[in-house]
Amino acid sequence: MKKLFLFAASAMIMFASSCDKKTTTTTPTPTPTPTPTPTGPTPPTPVPSGNDISGALISIKMDYSTQPAGSPIPVSLVSEIGTAVFYISPGGTTMADAGTVSVNTIALEKQTNNSYTKLATTGMTPSSLNFGSGSSSKSSWSVGGAGSVAAFTYEHTGTFPNYSGTLPTSVTKSSGVTLTLNSSTVSGADSVYVVVAAGSASFTKGYSATAGSITISASDLSSLPTVSDNTALIEVCPFKYLINTIGGKKYVFIKEQAIVKNININ
Repeated sequence: MKKLFLFAASAMIMFASSCDKKTTTTTPTPTPTPTPTPTGPTPPTPVPSGNDISGALISIKMDYSTQPAGSPIPVSLVSEIGTAVFYISPGGTTMADAGTVSVNTIALEKQTNNSYTKLATTGMTPSSLNFGSGSSSKSSWSVGGAGSVAAFTYEHTGTFPNYSGTLPTSVTKSSGVTLTLNSSTVSGADSVYVVVAAGSASFTKGYSATAGSITISASDLSSLPTVSDNTALIEVCPFKYLINTIGGKKYVFIKEQAIVKNININ
């Protein structure tokens, strides 16, 4: 399932970047609009695992925090993201038109490459994708179907994974950064991806949800630039997935929590 994990991380990075750009034009209430943040790293093309996966449907809850320069007040913004991809042939890489795709009755927007996305956050329409919380969380997917993709519906229930650990406000490249991934900080996840990014450079690595103390070393961070204006990012992304066969095809359903924070890199 290694390629599938790359796909999940890629989706998170792509939409974290998208959210960062969009928040510069929204006005969350009652908190002020976050300081603009840089575009995140360009994700690789989403690739599902194995040769029998026909698509993936992903629900992401993103908790983004920043402290604008000169302000003593941190800003938090919670977003919900739905994304889906379908493939012309199982295990392929060419994305297929799947007709109208929605989650919780909210239509996703089809991109030029036939992937589907929708971002909802405070100050935007919609402000939520109605993923819910706790045991009442749900993602009711509806795929209209087109061409090689048959219509189907699927209700992805169950709680979202979570990371409750503390993220640093700055990272020193020569010292690296240490985080703790265990039952006290991570819940409901199969795996966790950690990302440190600045400008067009990034470091991404997957870990077990029970890896314990993990260190992103100086060599891991060596390609990242020094950033002193609080526009670099650190992201911790626990996720879990399940595979279901629908109409004779295997689809991956993912729930992911993305904890994203602006930092400095020294």
